[in-house]
Amino acid sequence: MKRSEIMNLIVVLVMTTGNLFADSNHVDFNRDVLPVLTKHCSECHGADLRESGLRIDDRDNLLRGGDHGRAAVVPGNPNKSFLLQLVRGDKPDQRMPPEGDLLSSEQIDLLERWIREGAEFNDQSGSDQTVGLGHWSFQPLHKLEVPGDDPSAANPIDAFIRRRLAESGLQPSVATTRRTLIRRVTLDLTGLPPSPASVETFVNSESEGRAAYDRVVDELLKSPRYGERWAQHWLDVVRWAETVGFETNFPRPNAWPYRDWVISALNEDRPYNRFLFEQIAGDTVGQDAALGFLVAGPANLPGQIGRDEEAMRQARQDELDEVIRTVSQSILGLTLDCARCHSHKFDPLTQRDYYAMQAVFAGLEYGDRRWRGTENDEWTNRVPEVQRQLVELQTRLESLRVRYQLEHSQMNVHTDSFDAVDARAIRMRIHATGNGGPASLYEFEVWSAGDQSGQRTNVALASSGSTPSASSFALANQTRHFDNLIDGSVDQRQAFPWISASQGPAWIQVDFPHPVRIDSLTWHRGATLPADYDIDILPLNSDEWTVVADSRNRLPRSDDTREAQNVRLSGLDTDMVKQITSLTGTIRDTQHQLNTLSAGPQVYAARFVTEPSATWLLRRGDPMQRVDIVEPGVPTVLRRAVMSAGADLSAAAHIIPVSATKTSERDRRLALAAHVTRPDHPLTARVMVNRVWQHHFGTGLVDSPSDFGRMGSKPTHPELLDWLAADFVEHGWSLKRLHRQIVTSQTYQQSSRPQGDGLRVDADARLLWRFPPRRLEAEAIRDTILSVSGRLNLTMGGPGFDFFNQRGGLSDYIPKETFEESGWRRMIYAHKIRMQAIDIFGTFDCPDAGQMTPQRTRSITPLQSLGLLNSPFANRHAEFFAQRVRDEVGSETAVQIDHSFLIALSRRPSDGERRHMMQLAQLHGLQQVCRVLFNTSEFLFLR
Repeated sequence: MKRSEIMNLIVVLVMTTGNLFADSNHVDFNRDVLPVLTKHCSECHGADLRESGLRIDDRDNLLRGGDHGRAAVVPGNPNKSFLLQLVRGDKPDQRMPPEGDLLSSEQIDLLERWIREGAEFNDQSGSDQTVGLGHWSFQPLHKLEVPGDDPSAANPIDAFIRRRLAESGLQPSVATTRRTLIRRVTLDLTGLPPSPASVETFVNSESEGRAAYDRVVDELLKSPRYGERWAQHWLDVVRWAETVGFETNFPRPNAWPYRDWVISALNEDRPYNRFLFEQIAGDTVGQDAALGFLVAGPANLPGQIGRDEEAMRQARQDELDEVIRTVSQSILGLTLDCARCHSHKFDPLTQRDYYAMQAVFAGLEYGDRRWRGTENDEWTNRVPEVQRQLVELQTRLESLRVRYQLEHSQMNVHTDSFDAVDARAIRMRIHATGNGGPASLYEFEVWSAGDQSGQRTNVALASSGSTPSASSFALANQTRHFDNLIDGSVDQRQAFPWISASQGPAWIQVDFPHPVRIDSLTWHRGATLPADYDIDILPLNSDEWTVVADSRNRLPRSDDTREAQNVRLSGLDTDMVKQITSLTGTIRDTQHQLNTLSAGPQVYAARFVTEPSATWLLRRGDPMQRVDIVEPGVPTVLRRAVMSAGADLSAAAHIIPVSATKTSERDRRLALAAHVTRPDHPLTARVMVNRVWQHHFGTGLVDSPSDFGRMGSKPTHPELLDWLAADFVEHGWSLKRLHRQIVTSQTYQQSSRPQGDGLRVDADARLLWRFPPRRLEAEAIRDTILSVSGRLNLTMGGPGFDFFNQRGGLSDYIPKETFEESGWRRMIYAHKIRMQAIDIFGTFDCPDAGQMTPQRTRSITPLQSLGLLNSPFANRHAEFFAQRVRDEVGSETAVQIDHSFLIALSRRPSDGERRHMMQLAQLHGLQQVCRVLFNTSEFLFLR
């Protein structure tokens, strides 16, 4: 055989045998690893059964991990690979397999070597080894080339839409009429109908072509009504409300500034990346109200939470879960909250990802915070003068105290001393409290007279055998378990107070197990201050109670709101008492003013502690089953998605450092904000562009707007979605530019009339062969009624008006039937009560903020018609509408009918409509014509 033939044979052998000359020490998955895993693990973690959510023959599943939330295999890092920890038996109670033969040391060493070498999978060795990046929404964002097969499509949107229509054998509809178009775009952008004058101006400007429409769009986007309309869509997504939810549903009186901030940000066209940044880290740039975003959801008040460790941990987990739900769904379109108890069943989101995100917000607290701004500066400047006034008043009061020989006022923790006495029991009779509320105490201590060494003890402790009793109990469980009053605990966060069942006189008593010598007692006030009381003891050899101390020689506190005639001070006549109580009242008001000014304006928004506590991975989400500490970070799949786009992640601002347990609370949020606002982020722009598209066309390109995961829908026009998202980022994240781009497209300006071919192929018009008509939202319906009736109050901002007789509470809401001027504001300014449907307009699928509502339902029910036809609100505004028409055009019925149609429907009636409406007006009055117009589909629909 020739030398050349021998060499050719060697080449063929190498090519066909593959592993003939390979490194025999290299671990091969199919040859070496899979047989071991199949033998020992496949019965419980194979194709047929996937216990704990783990499957050993699925690469993505191993890399993501099962329900424990830890990656089973971390390529290159055996020590962090949970699978290896299980088979090695690092934790005996979790050793795998739990039954049968265990892995030998040689097999464990084989797995360790395979992981250290990179954990390659033979059948996927040339593919991406990262978790879940094959899903469409995690792909890098690219601005695709605009289709050029339709030269008439000047707007890129039309080019993408028409290509998709052509693929389905459909044609776009003709343009709608100019009357319909201006009504459509005005309602769409502002939530209010166009005025008759603006309609006529636009209709008569047809010769100007596109310029007239562009001018209309620009004016609408500049209107403050735009922000009011589109802010409601965002508030739906984050389920913002002004009550806490749950059982008490108490008001959040300072929550409204967040609503105003959203409106203002949209009107200013604040870039969307900045809009998000301020809602995550607004405190770093003086935008405190923006932080209302993080605490928009429901949360229990401290008083609703049990005092045991498990209840407090559970409540804290629930609070932070609402934050994660808000951030992940609204910004990223991911249901990360589904990974709280186990790794996500469908998306590449591990339980560890969930707690890493939780760690970002570990320092967050719900509540009021200082609202910096112009008003805050003004308040701060007023503080010194009010402080000076308070000092002068307190000096005058001290002079009166000395003159009348009164003792100092009681403190919240107050001690009464008396001559040492032997006693069998002690009693406190409370005649009145400082504010008139039921008597209340947290703790009651009785001190023994000092022995020879001077040592004193609390002889009232239940643990020493003392027994408490009281006149009545507001808390039913205290009738049998009342020891908390004398248990020695002075931490009010861990205890419940004694509260009398009613206002007025009350008493508490402590019986000692044996006679004791005492000389003082200390009480800790509860919800009210004992302002007028006597202390009695039951002596050793008598059944008669003896008074040993009282409050009648003490100066009233400044927070004592009793009238002068109800205040008893030893040795002082009525005029003297009135002089003192008047001065203490002035001090109280001045102190309140100083406290308010010093605290500054308040907004209900996230506030933060400087040093967050550690975040733990919790087994099955149980706060009592801590596994290990988790470092703050974003989901692994998102980090890897950004890396796959070629991003440089070396800068700490782009991603939270791996060793981030010591990262400051502020830096954690800054890093998260920087991550989600990256221009190359695969989700942020896609999600928001889709939301905007949804509210223009009724349905998004992705019809699951807050779920871009595997259980969500795929986009109907993926290329268009990517083009819009990339263009959105490229042009400064401007929402107004995006609106303009959409509403100036021919797709948006199409007729909404149905076509036979379109209905057969695409009945829901998802391919947009016509403009999809839809009913207006509840807010737009109410606002439109107010607008056409001439009673719309355009006052912006501030606390909202009320739909009910109360602003919060569990039940007993009574809806208001009529409103005056303050209640004629736009509906976005109504005080939003969580989980309470609004009368009349609640039937139009208005969310109650109990859940996030990225997309409203559109139901049709008899209650909708009944409410619009018969409610006092609708009938009253029908009369206002009729009066407006009479004021504007006089008394001629035909002219009134025409003008009514122009105001309500932006068109004149047909001859038949005019004839019928004139008959109705002549028989029942113009008010009934206006009432009918409120109930027409044309009035209620965007078409």
